[in-house]
Amino acid sequence: MQQVKRRLPFWVVVLVVMTLAIGASVGTTALLIRHDTVEAGRKSTQQQILRVAKSTARLATVKRVITQSNQGSTENLQAYVKRLNRHEQTDFIVVLNRRTIRLSHPNSDEVGKPFSSSRDPQPALQGHTHYSQKAGVLGPEYRVFYPVRNDRGTVIGVVCVGITQRNLDDQLRRQTKPILVGGIIGLIVGAFLALGLSLYLRYLLLGMTPREIAEKTTRQALIDDSLPEGIIAINQRGQILAANQAAERLFRTSLPTGTTLSPALQALLFTPSAGTTSGGEVDYQEKQLLVTINQLMVRHRHIGQVALIRDMSEIAGLVDKLSGTEHYISSLRAQTHEFMNQLQVINGLLELEEYPRALSFIQQITQTYHQEVGHVSDHIKWPAMVGLILGKSKEAKEQRVTLLVDEASAVPQVTMTNDVEILVLRIVSNLLDNALNACQSVTDGTVTLTLQTTADAQRLTIVVTDNGSGISPEVRQQMFQQGYSTKGSHRGYGMGLITAAVRTLSGTLTVQDREPHGTKMTVMVNLIAGGTQDEDTHH
Repeated sequence: MQQVKRRLPFWVVVLVVMTLAIGASVGTTALLIRHDTVEAGRKSTQQQILRVAKSTARLATVKRVITQSNQGSTENLQAYVKRLNRHEQTDFIVVLNRRTIRLSHPNSDEVGKPFSSSRDPQPALQGHTHYSQKAGVLGPEYRVFYPVRNDRGTVIGVVCVGITQRNLDDQLRRQTKPILVGGIIGLIVGAFLALGLSLYLRYLLLGMTPREIAEKTTRQALIDDSLPEGIIAINQRGQILAANQAAERLFRTSLPTGTTLSPALQALLFTPSAGTTSGGEVDYQEKQLLVTINQLMVRHRHIGQVALIRDMSEIAGLVDKLSGTEHYISSLRAQTHEFMNQLQVINGLLELEEYPRALSFIQQITQTYHQEVGHVSDHIKWPAMVGLILGKSKEAKEQRVTLLVDEASAVPQVTMTNDVEILVLRIVSNLLDNALNACQSVTDGTVTLTLQTTADAQRLTIVVTDNGSGISPEVRQQMFQQGYSTKGSHRGYGMGLITAAVRTLSGTLTVQDREPHGTKMTVMVNLIAGGTQDEDTHH
């Protein structure tokens, strides 16, 4: 059976099932109507032959002939009853005397002979009406026996009126023929309607079977939930058609299918300014989101919209990590190339026996390396962080700002998840960017970075100080609001990203003023596992 189902297309299965269902319905209805018709025909026949029998039994001529027959007369009613039989449209009218001798019969040879069944007339001779369905001289018959009474009420004979079974069958065929024709027509019409329904279902289901749709829906749900991007699809009334787990995590709310998307999220994601098919950026709480909107079309009919949402802070963290690694690799390559050149210089000085100058050159190289790279890589055993610091040092030189790494910094090799590493790099990168920007307006701007871990290497302390312009009280009240910036529009995401990352890592953030001017920012975060508690921010 399963092999047959696999071979038969879904629309064929629907056609067969619907045709069988309609056929069974039409057949059952036809049988019930036929049964009712037969029953009605039987009752009508009973009423007809009983009426004829009663009217015949009341005729004076019939009573006279029966009375004379009972007294020995041979007179019969053959000619009279034949005319009456043709008038009443019955097959036979047989008049019997008390000895059940036929006084009339459709077959004249049977007149004067005893009735074929001596038992059937007996109830009528006792004064009762009696119906019978037996084989007679004319074949199977349906007949009624009705008593004939004289003026004193005494039963003197019997009138038997009947219709042959062949005549009944002909009547039944004439009555049930429309039912049969109607049933066949109904079956044909039902088959065409079933065909139309099956083709329409095939059109609606895009040629797929329900099993294929269920499997595809399950696979699609698994794929959607495995995507890092959030997906929300709505119809034209704003009801959610689909939403994956990433979207629920991103907005920290449940998005069940069939419910209406909140007006705030609908305005954020699906307004024209939120984005187009080429993408757009929106702000949500402390996050910067990249939203791509596409129209949902089914057979050139617009049914809704789908938004693909990506947390830009994650992308920024990955960029920071990759940038730091790239800076680290670039620095190593530059150092290797420079060391080769310096070795050639030292080799030349030695060949010239310029030993004092060679010693002085080596000391100078050592001091420069220690100042620029050596003490960083010696104290910080975190390649991505070292690369980030080297990259920021290069940016600081271009901005004519000095970036120093405190000699008290000490970060051993720490095992952490990729998410935690990205968040820590994001914090350091944005803190340094803010400090470098603050020092651009002063002469001899200096930024100092201190990184220290606890003894168990589970928590990291980040301290960034600068001698820049500082933070005014007005700015400090609003600096943690997403999108607020003193540098113009479409800025102000740095502190929002920092506070969001600190909160995720169950950390604290402290902002202090320096004397005579400048700012000190201290962050403590957990390197082992993130949390959900709010950061403790001190102004």
